[in-house]
Amino acid sequence: MKLSTLVELAKNYKNICLLGHIHPDGDCVGATLGLAMLLEKYNITSTVLLNDLPNQYDFLPIARYVRDHMDEPADLIISLDASDPERLGSFGQLLTNAKKVINIDHHISNTMFGDYNYVDAEASSTSEMVFQMVEDFSVMDVDIAKALYTGILFDTGGFKHSNTKPSTHLAAAKLISYGFDFSELIHNLFDMKPLKAFKAQGLAFERALTYMNERILVSYLNMEDYKNLDIEKSDTESIVHYMNNVDGVEVAVFFYAIDADTYKISLRSKGIVDVCKVAINFGGGGHQKASGASIKAPLEEAILAVTNVISLQL
Repeated sequence: MKLSTLVELAKNYKNICLLGHIHPDGDCVGATLGLAMLLEKYNITSTVLLNDLPNQYDFLPIARYVRDHMDEPADLIISLDASDPERLGSFGQLLTNAKKVINIDHHISNTMFGDYNYVDAEASSTSEMVFQMVEDFSVMDVDIAKALYTGILFDTGGFKHSNTKPSTHLAAAKLISYGFDFSELIHNLFDMKPLKAFKAQGLAFERALTYMNERILVSYLNMEDYKNLDIEKSDTESIVHYMNNVDGVEVAVFFYAIDADTYKISLRSKGIVDVCKVAINFGGGGHQKASGASIKAPLEEAILAVTNVISLQL
């Protein structure tokens, strides 16, 4: 899909809403903000709705575009970086009354839930897909470039993940040319964390468990930990990444509690195990090397269930 096609379609609708997945990450935030700003260049106003937006993205123009509700029902919804309606959280119910739904995503597990589906599982990120939609670069500005670069940077892990392609570097080079301080952006995105996040990371490493001759590394944080450390999900996002860096580990699994017996699962793989297939077993999805899901069970049972599924691929 090209931006000109989307613009012509959007002109037929009054109330346009851009949605991203629950617990939005850098790609979700970058893609939604970037597209909202691009549409604005064509005099198309939209509302961005994001659940539980962490403050780590405050270096982007969040306040200008992100709201917590629609003043009127949306007649055109553009979903970005969400593989299925459930990933939109409470905002997913808005799809029911929308006249048209456009689904823009790069997850292989996408369910093609839109009236228009622009899905590319080979793309590094949804932000790169938004960049590739642009035909006339005269509409780009530094804020748009910064948002899209943030999304690409986040989902490629700073261009370290295997989803980084030549086209990804070309997109990044073009975006940097708009003149923002990319070194400061990288610092804000990956390096600058509150002390409590480091304490959470230390606790998770202290609890690390190994399975399958140390090829699976597992850790967790429970509800009491979140209360005692005064942390949020955004304070724990990098833990599974560092777990997967351990020598000899093929799969890292991090469980974080969302209530007494319900855990979100973050999975990372070095490549032998397709963690998307693992996540699908528990109603989740994502990518071959990075996926997520949730499970309702006591922690010990949850760990056993997930590691048993992983072991089938080892």
